[in-house]
Amino acid sequence: MKFTINFSANLTAFLLSVFLSVWMTPFIVKTLGVEAFGFVNLTQNVINYFSIITVALSSVVVRFFSVAAHRGEQEKANAYISNYLAASVLISLLLLLPLMSAAFFIDRVMNVPQDLLADVRLSILIGSLLFLLTFLMAGFGAAPFYANKLYITSSIQAVQMLIRVLCVLALFACFTPKIWQIQLAALAGAVIASILSFHFFRKLIPWFSFKLKDLSFRVSKELFQAGTWNSVNQIGVLLFLQIDLLTANLVLGASEAGKYAAIIQFPLLLRSLAGTVASLFAPVITSYYSKGDMDGLVKYANQAVRLNGLLLALPAALLGGLAGPFLTIWLGSSFSSVAPLLYIHAGYLAVSLAFMPLFYIWTAFNQQKTPALVTLLLGAVNVVLAVTLSGPAHLGLYGITLAGAISLVLKNVIFTPLYVSRITGYKKHVFFTGMFGPVFAALFAWAVCEAIQLCITIESWTSLIAAGAAVSCCYAVFAFMLVCTKEERQMVLKRFRKTKGAVNI
Repeated sequence: MKFTINFSANLTAFLLSVFLSVWMTPFIVKTLGVEAFGFVNLTQNVINYFSIITVALSSVVVRFFSVAAHRGEQEKANAYISNYLAASVLISLLLLLPLMSAAFFIDRVMNVPQDLLADVRLSILIGSLLFLLTFLMAGFGAAPFYANKLYITSSIQAVQMLIRVLCVLALFACFTPKIWQIQLAALAGAVIASILSFHFFRKLIPWFSFKLKDLSFRVSKELFQAGTWNSVNQIGVLLFLQIDLLTANLVLGASEAGKYAAIIQFPLLLRSLAGTVASLFAPVITSYYSKGDMDGLVKYANQAVRLNGLLLALPAALLGGLAGPFLTIWLGSSFSSVAPLLYIHAGYLAVSLAFMPLFYIWTAFNQQKTPALVTLLLGAVNVVLAVTLSGPAHLGLYGITLAGAISLVLKNVIFTPLYVSRITGYKKHVFFTGMFGPVFAALFAWAVCEAIQLCITIESWTSLIAAGAAVSCCYAVFAFMLVCTKEERQMVLKRFRKTKGAVNI
């Protein structure tokens, strides 16, 4: 029941983010221009490089707190949060100078037109405050995770998105539109989200209190040591996710980077959806580990991979199968020529993102050294391939996309299930079995997309939405009848009857 509520809230937040991206991106591109739009994401990418430092704490505090709290060790859990808060304040103060330096010297590390330089610098400064605020508040995310009430986190994210959009509209209407106003709007949303996060933390964890006596070098050292490999992993993650735009800027120029920044949003949203859905399984995985139930953990993780794959297969197939008409309707006919980029993104993401729930197994086991080193290595491979294929090989944006596809498949589809099977002590093939159904379902949905385009011409939002709805219905029937197990079909029907009965009453 909790999973259903959490998933519904996360799906709602995701659909809201999709709607806002579809609506806001053409507005911002037309207002600021394609070249300037590219720096909206690029400036945030520069700031995110500093997460290499902060992730050492923020990535492990939720895990340590939850394990201690599940075991009834409230004093220990209290100490973890207290030490995190103190350390995060100190680290934030130390990061102010390098963040300001990044803003001042930004024109020395990327191609920035002179007329945009001041706006880009101010955008980085405001974005730095947003980054530090997010870091400071990360510890309060432990409460919804521990209580398995992740719908609270999703609801806060939805409020944050709405405030950001409203602030962008207000700033653009009242002042001359600038890049930095988008970061200022995001900061306003983050402030409100922080207030809400603190409120729910106090409500869900009423026994927590910040005490100076809980501050301990030993506890802080424990968190830092556990998070060290997460910092190494974060370097790899940044090389995977946030090097493509910089590569496009440096190798292909600001204009190509701006075009890529526009179309990459939906692959990034799909990655975000995958991460959000995968996180729904994390509290139960952590709980199984805390109780020492390895058979239950492995069985649940297999189900998580399978369900995650089914949930992601449909949006991935829609993204790839309807890429051409979608880009034409959304951003104009000039973008239809880059639709094959979305074909590539949709294809490899449909397979590779399904395995993301397994990340929480090595987090629960606190076995993060090997994944961190592999992520770093493959992140470096991604950079080398992206530069080589986009530049010397003359593949342009396609080279950058292919580099990401190769690297992520190696990491998620091959390494992840094999490594998790090793640390759990189970057979190597055990975590691969859940992927066959989702892959067939994705291929089916993509084929339906192509069949619809052979029958009708999609040239408006109405026809695009209708096509998407038709594909979704066909996918639902296919998945229910041919992919879901008998037990899963019975469970769905039981919940449907219960919902129908409640409505009739």
